[in-house]
Amino acid sequence: MFTLFLTILAGIVTPELDLGIHTGIFLIYQDDFYYAREVFDTLIRDFSGNPLPYVMKAGALDTYMLDHSTREWEDEFFATVKEGIDVSKSAIEKAKSREDSAWIYFSLASLHGYRAIRRGRNRNYLSALRDAYSAISFYKKTLHLDPRLYDAYLGLGSFHFAMSELPRFVKWFVAPGDYRRRALKEIKLAADSGKYTRIVAKDTYAWILAYLKPTRDAVKYAEEVVDSFPNSRSFWWTLGFTYRRKGYWWKVEQVFKRLIPMTLKDQREYYFSVALVYFNLARAKYFTGKISDATWYLDLANLYLYFVNEDQPGLKETKKSFQRLRRLIERRKEWRGSHAKRIGKNR
Repeated sequence: MFTLFLTILAGIVTPELDLGIHTGIFLIYQDDFYYAREVFDTLIRDFSGNPLPYVMKAGALDTYMLDHSTREWEDEFFATVKEGIDVSKSAIEKAKSREDSAWIYFSLASLHGYRAIRRGRNRNYLSALRDAYSAISFYKKTLHLDPRLYDAYLGLGSFHFAMSELPRFVKWFVAPGDYRRRALKEIKLAADSGKYTRIVAKDTYAWILAYLKPTRDAVKYAEEVVDSFPNSRSFWWTLGFTYRRKGYWWKVEQVFKRLIPMTLKDQREYYFSVALVYFNLARAKYFTGKISDATWYLDLANLYLYFVNEDQPGLKETKKSFQRLRRLIERRKEWRGSHAKRIGKNR
């Protein structure tokens, strides 16, 4: 699933900046993160005092780390966010119009939002919650200043969904209430009307819809995104998730077979990503009754998982999932063996 929350307001960004941002976004969708980072660094240098390039770069860095299952660019990410927040605060004092203020508050919301998500992945929950509340507040301020800034609904909806999914004992005093239906409506607004976040919003909408209530609409949105940008691993992962939630295991198998060369091409050294691809293939093979293939892919997934650093977020949960699938495979083998014996006796 992407977390690229950004926007451009007509008349504020110059044609040169607009072109640069479009170029960087396109590169992210092509999984060319190194070149995208260079583009956004250039924009930060050429448009000093403008917080929007910092939002772009933070989004690119975070998406790269999520896509590659790594913390490789984390120091640069946090430094970019901090500097972008400082630039945004300075820009607020110089804002001369309601539109300018909306744009700046959106930048603040996005930067706090990225940091909240990254801190949450690292289990720094209190810091993540503080940033999340700041992001929500700034998103609301943005929409109060300019209700037509539909891109802001992607960030706002994403955090409303995240708050609804908190454990009960945390939600009881942090965020009482269920905002999931509201979150879907907000994200769909960005998916339908967002000017620059439409693709990311569609991808996010597909994932959340599949998570909450697997429907054909979730599959449709995910397929549309992949059709538009077939070189993005992230979008293929979302498509695989929507297929899995619908029980389309033969299609899950097709997706992850497609992801094998895409992952090995650029992520061979990122063992966690490779392990997850093979694990999902093993799971698809199991549910389509190809037990021998499932065993082979799970063995391969475990081999890659062996080389993953212990501080990888989600590693413990992943190991448990691997173990559960192993038990299911062994039970299926035992059942087949006992079934074959019964048939032999009856003959």
